[in-house]
Amino acid sequence: MATITCALLWAITPLLVFVAVIYWLSETQPQRIRRLRQQGHSQRAIAERLGITVYRVRQALT
Repeated sequence: MATITCALLWAITPLLVFVAVIYWLSETQPQRIRRLRQQGHSQRAIAERLGITVYRVRQALT
């Protein structure tokens, strides 16, 4: 039973990592802005991190 569980874990882990990477790469800029805001970043910090203006961040958050 432990062998089957281990084999399933090794089979599923790369798939989960692949899906997470694809999700992260396909994230749009407004989604990224909202995610960073939910993590507690200020509008200015988000703008600096993404290389955009604070005005653009405000637009995406409204």
